[in-house]
Amino acid sequence: MERVIPKNIKNRWDDPKGLIQIFTGPRQVGKTTTALSLMSPQDAIYADADMPTPPTASFITEHWNRARLLPSPQRTLILDEVQKIPRWSEAVKQLWDEDHRNGTALRVCLLGSSALLIEKGLAESLTGRFEVSYFPHWTYGECHKCFGATLAEYADIGGYPKCYDLRGDHERLEAYLRDSILEPTLGRDVLALHSVDKPALLRQLFWYVSRLPAQIISYEKILGHLQGKGNSATLVHYGELLAAAFLLVPLGKFSRRPHRTKRTIPKWIIANPGLVAAAVKHGDEQGFVFENLVGSHLLNVLFGQKEYQLQFWREEPSEIDFILVRDNEPIAAFEVKSGRMKRKPTMQALQASGITCPLRVISRENAEDFLQTSTIAEVLQQGAQTP
Repeated sequence: MERVIPKNIKNRWDDPKGLIQIFTGPRQVGKTTTALSLMSPQDAIYADADMPTPPTASFITEHWNRARLLPSPQRTLILDEVQKIPRWSEAVKQLWDEDHRNGTALRVCLLGSSALLIEKGLAESLTGRFEVSYFPHWTYGECHKCFGATLAEYADIGGYPKCYDLRGDHERLEAYLRDSILEPTLGRDVLALHSVDKPALLRQLFWYVSRLPAQIISYEKILGHLQGKGNSATLVHYGELLAAAFLLVPLGKFSRRPHRTKRTIPKWIIANPGLVAAAVKHGDEQGFVFENLVGSHLLNVLFGQKEYQLQFWREEPSEIDFILVRDNEPIAAFEVKSGRMKRKPTMQALQASGITCPLRVISRENAEDFLQTSTIAEVLQQGAQTP
């Protein structure tokens, strides 16, 4: 089972150049499998911090010392879900710097499924000591190549590899997604590691939005449908936590004034098609499901490339489903022909708003090719271009 992306993992692993290797991305997308496949078992120590009760920093020290004693010059330490350990980055910095002072050769690989906590630790303690490899959700192209998935299957099952072993049993498949993906992500990665005053409200937010793929819905409107007290500022914070856990992404409306983008009503994209509520996938909202499929693919391609942002644009009576932005400058617009009734974009409306980038059209006829792209350059070549 081989992932199409990230493509540079093997080169970085074989030639670490004295850098800690960081693998980050959602649960169950291949981070651990990749790390274990790159090492020889006799040369490495593997330890998983994903426990009901988070271990202390001594967990890191204990396994680090065991790895130091390995006789192989290729000695390796892999720490999985390292962000679960309080003050993990400080412990890693201390031990890593000790090895460098003492001339101890030890390859270190840290794996994590919480973008917020991994990035915080890297910024606070490990500056200049690491390089990051990003593992997004599996794309349609990867699932088609590895599992023979059809586009219809991918739209229904999504990008979790294990799901394709269960594709003939929807009851087991739904139980796996709920019990092995969602509950660990919500319970261990979000609620147990972040300050969440209203856990029930956060869970309700996810489940409510999973029924609104690719829809533009305000926090205030969502709040009116949830049980329990809260305010829109609380939901904004919870939306950010769910995005950091790679579950859903609230896209902002494009504006050349960034402060306005942050304050707009978001368009909600479910990061993995398998997490779109089953009632929606098999109901009357197929147009939104297809649009979400395109949006989630664009997010996958952009994963880890922070100079790019995915946004949308709407000015009555026109709408553009997705705008690809680099350094606050639009470089491509994507109109998704999903079959649902919506406002039609016009080049005149785009240009009047200062958007002069090419407009590409993604329809069900060319979706197969579009969803098999794996780089930004490939994405920009796909779709009919409107002059």
